[in-house]
Amino acid sequence: MKNVFKKTAVSMTVLAALGSGAAFAQSIEQSQTQPNVVILFADDLGYADVGYHNSSKDVETPNMDRLAASGAALTAGYVTAPVCGPSRAGLTSGRYQQRFGFHNNTGPFVREEGIVQGTPDGMLNNNFGYYFQQAGYVTGMVGKHHDGKQRKFWPHHRGFDEFYGFNNGAANYFVGPQNQETASSKPFSVMYRNDKVDDNFDEYLTDRFGSEAISFIERHKDSPFFLYVPFNGVHGPLQATEEDLERYAHIEDKKRRKLLAMNYNVDRNIGRILDTLEENELTENTIVFFLSDNGGKPKGNASYNLPLRAQKGTLWDGGIRIPFAVSWPGTIPAGQTIDEPIISLDILPTMAAAANVDVQADWNLDGVNLLPLLTGEDKSLENRFLYWNTSMAGAIRDHDWKLVMPNIRNQRPRVQLFNISNDISESKDLAKEHPEQVKRLQEAWNAWDAENEAAMWGWNRNMFPVETNWRNLNSL
Repeated sequence: MKNVFKKTAVSMTVLAALGSGAAFAQSIEQSQTQPNVVILFADDLGYADVGYHNSSKDVETPNMDRLAASGAALTAGYVTAPVCGPSRAGLTSGRYQQRFGFHNNTGPFVREEGIVQGTPDGMLNNNFGYYFQQAGYVTGMVGKHHDGKQRKFWPHHRGFDEFYGFNNGAANYFVGPQNQETASSKPFSVMYRNDKVDDNFDEYLTDRFGSEAISFIERHKDSPFFLYVPFNGVHGPLQATEEDLERYAHIEDKKRRKLLAMNYNVDRNIGRILDTLEENELTENTIVFFLSDNGGKPKGNASYNLPLRAQKGTLWDGGIRIPFAVSWPGTIPAGQTIDEPIISLDILPTMAAAANVDVQADWNLDGVNLLPLLTGEDKSLENRFLYWNTSMAGAIRDHDWKLVMPNIRNQRPRVQLFNISNDISESKDLAKEHPEQVKRLQEAWNAWDAENEAAMWGWNRNMFPVETNWRNLNSL
């Protein structure tokens, strides 16, 4: 593996002697030793809805395909939850979000009166924006944030120098004119720049997010930057531009036509971001991750998960196994397909290693550094367990086996066992044939879950005692 942390050959002492100043010298050294980091995060994108998975004949994603081809396509890539909010909490913290009770999207039911829904106060700075900001990076977030309602949860108060987007589960794609009064009456359709409402909005939302990401790169291209771009495409509402819809006029299913048009738009904006890196000669000094927050929802947004079983909201692979790729030309060999099971928790330790950022013990990260695997130094990962718990259902997998418990709230929960390395569609339940594997996996899951915080909120009325129902709507 080449030395990606090689410092500039120009002596810092010489630079200082030339009158550049210590701060400038430090900036030059840092830019040579710390690559930029970009995370491109789609929303509700199905496993089959990227061209490089070769699962859907009608999908066109030339730029997602380009990104995967320039590095590694991770075909057994997972996220920590089958819905938006907790998946993002896991990604940004680098920890299983169950560690701090964030099992579900913020919702109408709470565990006990007085709970304020959102990342716990003690963890507000336990996220990758803050860690990279402290390491000297300029940090930016463009897109969908999905945490608590209060402003203390918003990205620009939690390690991001710049935030542009919205804090909600979804937003209209044609936002239209807006102002502070609109923000109060129609929060579903309002974009913010840090704390201020963007009163000059006239673009299709995905295009605007692409433009904002490009602006961030161009303004900070001379310093190490960390850019997190959680698009809200292809999450509903299904709204596409006329130009993109016309491209798919031959698709008879109207819902699928809109989904393909929206997906093509997300792909085009990913291409604009990649082109901007290339035009500014940043490609080889930037590690780029691409993934979705959970699986697609065929009956909701007409996204496809083939050949996986089920969809968003479930713990079969259709809900949690997602398109996942990473690119770092010159460091990660191009054209790889890696079948090792990995998870979004691995992104934080991987990009910290790439950026020469020391991982602190109090970060309590649950993932592993993937760089040795991605560069070919290691041929496989050490076998480990990956865990899921939605407060209603649970699952666990290692390299070969996966156990799904569709209702963990039953006194005797039903279990399904799959040889997942050979049965990607989870089509054959082997629980009766391999009770020893069921026992092994169930015991490991129970031991993991015993260390977690109980779920604090959610959308299922059966989660908590009836007296807490609907009580904390104002704390969302």
